[in-house]
Amino acid sequence: MKPNLAKEMPLGYLLHEVTRLLKRRFEEEARIHGITLPQWRALAEIYRNEGISQVSLAGCIDADPMTVSGILDRLEKRGLIMRNPDPNDSRAKLARVTEAGSELVDDVRAVGLGIYGQAMDGMSDADQKLMTAALGRMRDNLIAMTAEQKEVAE
Repeated sequence: MKPNLAKEMPLGYLLHEVTRLLKRRFEEEARIHGITLPQWRALAEIYRNEGISQVSLAGCIDADPMTVSGILDRLEKRGLIMRNPDPNDSRAKLARVTEAGSELVDDVRAVGLGIYGQAMDGMSDADQKLMTAALGRMRDNLIAMTAEQKEVAE
């Protein structure tokens, strides 16, 4: 019987490994739909925030605006999004998901949910809820720490 190495690994290492493996698995599956992980992140964010600006999108997906511009160009060429001038800022454009983009969001979301389901195989609903709550708490703590650091710096 194999030893359970996960019990011996620090939490940070496990979080990194799980994230890396989820990303790799998602990229393999998303390739079938002709989309990369960065494109998926941008498309999903636009879907959630219809009419988002490129600068705001860059902040949401942790990418620089020039990288986001290239991603949006590719999504627009495929007919998955459209960009319209921002009525409040002549220099900015607002991104919206097209019908084809919405269909792809549904397809790729199903891929992601399937991967999460496989990753959580054997975990009870209670364990999944507990893990989600704990990770949410960790995220909130880290966000609060960042906000406190910004206040101290100002």
